[in-house]
Amino acid sequence: MNATAAYALGLVLIGGPVSMLAPLAVARLLVERHARQVADDIARRPRLDATATRRELINR
Repeated sequence: MNATAAYALGLVLIGGPVSMLAPLAVARLLVERHARQVADDIARRPRLDATATRRELINR
């Protein structure tokens, strides 16, 4: 096997799994970012009074 064939084989053996796993890594990053954003949004919401009636909550 010459150097070019060995180089090509190395690229296929390394590049194949990387190209299959890259979308999973990107998806995980997006899910974590979304979770942080939702957590921040929930934390900024005013706390609801447990004894408030439905009409009071609607009028807020």
